Amino acid sequence: MRPGLLSLDAFLTRRAADRRLARLTHDMPLPEARGLEFGPGDNPTPLPVGVQVATVDHALDAGAGLPGAAPIDHAWAGSGPLAPIVGPDPFDVAIAAQVAQYVPNLLGWLRGIHGVLRPGGVLNLSLPDKRFMFDAARPASTLAELVEADLLGLTRPSPRQLFAHASEARAVAPAQIWAGEDPVAAPRLSGEAALAHAYAEASAALAAGSYVPCHCWVFTPEGFLDLVAGATRLGLFPFVLNRVGATEVGGFEFYVSMRRDAEEEPETLHRLQEGAIDHLGRVLAQQRRTATLLAGR
Repeated sequence: MRPGLLSLDAFLTRRAADRRLARLTHDMPLPEARGLEFGPGDNPTPLPVGVQVATVDHALDAGAGLPGAAPIDHAWAGSGPLAPIVGPDPFDVAIAAQVAQYVPNLLGWLRGIHGVLRPGGVLNLSLPDKRFMFDAARPASTLAELVEADLLGLTRPSPRQLFAHASEARAVAPAQIWAGEDPVAAPRLSGEAALAHAYAEASAALAAGSYVPCHCWVFTPEGFLDLVAGATRLGLFPFVLNRVGATEVGGFEFYVSMRRDAEEEPETLHRLQEGAIDHLGRVLAQQRRTATLLAGR
């Protein structure tokens, strides 16, 4: 049995007190639903017994040996159709907590998930905000990088993705950054040998054709909205955004909810997405102003 199953009453009580859980289960039908959770590892999302969830990861043994790790039902490289792997019946909800940054081909991964959701179904993500964790020194990911990964159909991190992660990760915790420490001035995780280590790791992975987990993508909430806007204009982003939750004071992750809209006409979807991005951009600006005020108290 999947770890963490709760009675419906216990789930509702917990969700009312846990904003992270509320965001990861936003618009999830209750008391029953069919769902997917990506890369749950040893921290599967607590769900009620009426929600049937299959788990998906890059490998079937992902998280093996971790106490409390959720069993992986399906292996998917994150590029190409997902339906042949999880079956033809549509899902109501998909959850990916701190997973999307590891996906080599993010646009292909999103398309695959979109293809297995029912119209009105939602994908709920939590994503790291680079400003408040070890990616702080890295530049935010660009639309060009997203397009490159999609055109190449990456199923494992590219040498560039591996090198950037291994060479620029900094030894700094969110609490230190919120306390005023400059994360860019923090030492590299791999010390003075970081560049040589990163080159060796990227070279070895390329030669062996091996999969080495790393942060392929680096986000801020506003930057993520910009990427969605660009990918939508190219016809490469099939979802419509529902909600964006900004990084909270003291935290390091933000939240995104997106839906598979019932309307599939590209021009209509584009207009819906433009309206959603404009609205969510204003919401993020207000949340940022509130967070600045709270942090200054």
